Amino acid sequence: MPEETRVESGEGAVRESEVSEESEVPEESGARSKRGVPGFRGALVVAAVIGLAAGAGAVALAWGLSRSEGNGAGTFTLVGQARITAQGGEVGTCSGSGPLSDIDKGALVTVYDSEGLVVATGSIGSGAYNDSAACEFPILVREVPDDSASYAVRVGWHARKEITNMEARSGELVLTFS
Repeated sequence: MPEETRVESGEGAVRESEVSEESEVPEESGARSKRGVPGFRGALVVAAVIGLAAGAGAVALAWGLSRSEGNGAGTFTLVGQARITAQGGEVGTCSGSGPLSDIDKGALVTVYDSEGLVVATGSIGSGAYNDSAACEFPILVREVPDDSASYAVRVGWHARKEITNMEARSGELVLTFS
């Protein structure tokens, strides 16, 4: 038979029953295990994986459809230079000034197709003086669709320059500003 002990706590007395090691203690009704609701974590993980896969599939589908692969069109990287002439015997880095002040590292390069639609954008790199004392900036525009007969290229807010498909792909594009 279990013994009864008396424990003092605060203003009142509390009774506790000592239980021998051989007797079983029933679980309280409605008590949760330490692991939470059975199967809930597993269902949550499965739902997260399915959501991630569905999201990735939707992004891949949208990306694939936007690349116009259905008409056999590919892309290329337009490479060239923006050149500011008449800078005068300087050495080192350079940038545009006055009406050419927008021509500097990071300036927007916009590529238009033969219909006048924007098909790609990129930027120019840091300017440096060449041997002729002109300030040159590298141009790099990735993923230009190659299905246009001609293009127009614009740096900053300056006028567009019309170029052929071959000129755009040659890597020898030079846009001159003075």
